[in-house]
Amino acid sequence: MDTKLTGDPAMRNLERKIRSEIEKLLLISTVVCLCLEIALAFYYYIIQDLGQPLKSYIEFRILVPFGINMLLWLITRFSNRSGNSTDSTKNRVCSISTLVMTGVISLAHSYFIPLWILPLFVVMFSSIFHDDFLQKIQAGICFVLILYSGILHMYDYPTERTFTIICIVIAEIMAIIVSLMSFKLESYTKMKFLITERSLTGDGKLDTDSVTGVYTKAFLTGEAEKILSQTNENEPCGIAVLDIDDFRLINDEIGHDKGDDVLRALGSILSDYIDAGTLIGRYGGEKFVVLFTNAVPEENMEDLNRMRKEFAKKKFSFLDRSVTFSGGYAWFDMKTDLSRAVREAEEALARAKNSGKNKIVASDESDESEE
Repeated sequence: MDTKLTGDPAMRNLERKIRSEIEKLLLISTVVCLCLEIALAFYYYIIQDLGQPLKSYIEFRILVPFGINMLLWLITRFSNRSGNSTDSTKNRVCSISTLVMTGVISLAHSYFIPLWILPLFVVMFSSIFHDDFLQKIQAGICFVLILYSGILHMYDYPTERTFTIICIVIAEIMAIIVSLMSFKLESYTKMKFLITERSLTGDGKLDTDSVTGVYTKAFLTGEAEKILSQTNENEPCGIAVLDIDDFRLINDEIGHDKGDDVLRALGSILSDYIDAGTLIGRYGGEKFVVLFTNAVPEENMEDLNRMRKEFAKKKFSFLDRSVTFSGGYAWFDMKTDLSRAVREAEEALARAKNSGKNKIVASDESDESEE
């Protein structure tokens, strides 16, 4: 669902992956379209059927589309990497860029009538972002692109005006039908999501912590108990307890509001690691629990140390030093419960704290520091 609706870190990560794929697709499409357009120009030039002077053909059907497509790719790339844009804005930029690119293709080759409805596929695909405003904007753009493609076709083939008008009407009707189906499907999807969410939480509230954005203790505890009760040699689990170093000093010396800023920054980093196989929740205060399903200790330790290093690089305007966290990790290949798993990870955490902080220590080995 829309991240504004769900607040779910796993959903945000999924949307980020989709945006990354769209960015790659835009670049590949730009290159492929350029090659095809050059090939078509060469073919029509050989058979002497360009329909217009070679110079204007190259400008309108090759250079202009290539320039616009490259610009759209650059805009999408910049948006995806911007730290100031919201997920919703990035989704919209990716979708609109893709829609405009298909529109450019249909306009540049309006003589090929099936290309007129190419933008409709983008309208349908973009429903994956569950954004009502985006769908309405795209539907409007799609109607305009189809109409303009028809007008260009009419200009190129003035003797086929009646046929062209019929094609425009049919294409616009298809656009209306597809848009209405997309809107209705989205409406039903949202209702289904809300029902499912209520059944999971019992009261319709979100399962994410309001400050950090990771899962709440209640949600994490419930899911972790289910997973740990089924842990075995074929489906082992890893659990880590993370604790911000000297966090009490930050609260006492600077204030709890600044402490929340630190928690928020760590939550932002941890959220990026939440996926189908990794649950991360705020366990209380400055303490977080990370649960890895189908765990591989070496890979889990690498992820934990990446989190630690990313957080240590964070700069805070109200502090003249970096803030770090320490962690303890435990691995299980047999059924257990959360309290026992957390207790074993906390023992490793205590060793990490006592041996210098800013490190991750596994329960079955000596201190492992990667400062």
